[in-house]
Amino acid sequence: MSTIIILKIIHYLGLFLAGGLGVANGLLTKAHQKAGQPPALPVQQTMMKLAHLGLVAVVLLWVTGFGLTHLVYDGFAMGWAFHMKLLGATILLGSISFLNIHLISRSKAELPPDQSVMKIIPIVSRGALALVLLGIAITTTG
Repeated sequence: MSTIIILKIIHYLGLFLAGGLGVANGLLTKAHQKAGQPPALPVQQTMMKLAHLGLVAVVLLWVTGFGLTHLVYDGFAMGWAFHMKLLGATILLGSISFLNIHLISRSKAELPPDQSVMKIIPIVSRGALALVLLGIAITTTG
């Protein structure tokens, strides 16, 4: 029982961390798009740190989620809604991983992030998050 509680606490901390970092990076991106200016170097570096921390948070969610699924539900046979949640989580992990790769490669080339990438990633991430939230809400209701 204590392992489940510890995993849940870490899982919830990962949720808060990932959500906050996503909001912060989204606000920074939107402000620069609105101003029509690429982010200055210190802002780019901060955005990269936020993206790295966001990736760590999502990986933490996956690791603790696997543990919780095994310990609480004894496996992944939890219905279509749970699999919809996993699809959303997979898309979210992919989009954040892609963002990290993009930011690292652009930084090495001493270029600002590509604005088209910075516009699409939040849309994909929000859609994936909607799938996650809807899937878990349906799975845990009843």
